[in-house]
Amino acid sequence: MPSPWRGALPDESGPAKARTRSWLASLGIDRGDIVRTETFTARNSVAMLHFEDGTALLLKKVDPATSKAVGTATGNEETMLRLLPEAGVPQFAQAAVPRFVAADPETETLVMEGKTGFISMREFTRNSPVIPVPALVSLASVTAGIHRTPVDRITADPRYAPQLIDFPFASFVTLTPAELASGPGMDYFDYAAAMQSVDESVARLRDGWGPKSLVHFDLRDDNVLFKDPDGAQPRVALVDWELAGFGDPMLDVGTVVGQLLIRWLHTVRGDAASLSRADTWATVRRNVGLFLTAYEHGAALSAEQRDDAFRYAGLATLMYAAGRLEQIGSLGRIGHLCLFVGRKLLTDPQGLARLLAPGRPAKAGA
Repeated sequence: MPSPWRGALPDESGPAKARTRSWLASLGIDRGDIVRTETFTARNSVAMLHFEDGTALLLKKVDPATSKAVGTATGNEETMLRLLPEAGVPQFAQAAVPRFVAADPETETLVMEGKTGFISMREFTRNSPVIPVPALVSLASVTAGIHRTPVDRITADPRYAPQLIDFPFASFVTLTPAELASGPGMDYFDYAAAMQSVDESVARLRDGWGPKSLVHFDLRDDNVLFKDPDGAQPRVALVDWELAGFGDPMLDVGTVVGQLLIRWLHTVRGDAASLSRADTWATVRRNVGLFLTAYEHGAALSAEQRDDAFRYAGLATLMYAAGRLEQIGSLGRIGHLCLFVGRKLLTDPQGLARLLAPGRPAKAGA
């Protein structure tokens, strides 16, 4: 059966539209007329089909790397989307995850229920890093609900061995001169030096890593969506589950904290010296403090877990700097700020925690 992925994406009329409906019918899907097709920028083809009945379907080409890693044509995302309901994830958290509809192994395409009327955290914070309290609470509640789902039975099942995630951050201590010289971007040496300086802290995270809970693994601002974020009862959606599996939930928490930091750093004027003023941190302190407080209502954190969450936030900011090197070849002002904050979070998580979440209990003996 011809697929909309062979050649151009479907339009809203003519043979392409009929071809798309025929392809969907081959998967047992009939939603009526397609009234609009929306495409998205991503590593692989992604499109949202909007139907006349008001529903939508998200079509996504499977990433070849994750497909190869788990040994199936439709990759890891199908496995995780099928697993979440079976694992006993709370219903309110399940509602934030796209529902799996169908998969086409021949064309390596996933079909999921589309999340309509949502806006990404990146778009929402483009003009201001301030996130309304209800939106932060919704995000924290859903994340905690996923993390507190028991996983011992699942992680002991050999069928899910590919979903047991290895620690994702390599050591930079043993980089050779040739590897340094071939790194992306003219500021790669600065980035590598920063990663080498935090290697001991990264090793601590590596030693504590294990399949402790379900983790999304990629809670970047493009994968966190809000509907009516300024309203009294906003909805949240967590999309793009192709990297998900079982690991340390503090990676997810730290990634969100890191994203809140990065969006705020984009608004900071001046160099790193401006970060020495407490008032500079007011907005991000508010966002991070509210998110962590709401998260702990659903999943309490030990002092060690809070430290690890801030360390992972540091890694998130360092990875953002690495992305700038790969994309534009230079760290720029924001990249250098990310290096500064990332190193501080990894080497002294409690120090920045006092700035970002004042009033939290310190570790005993600290």
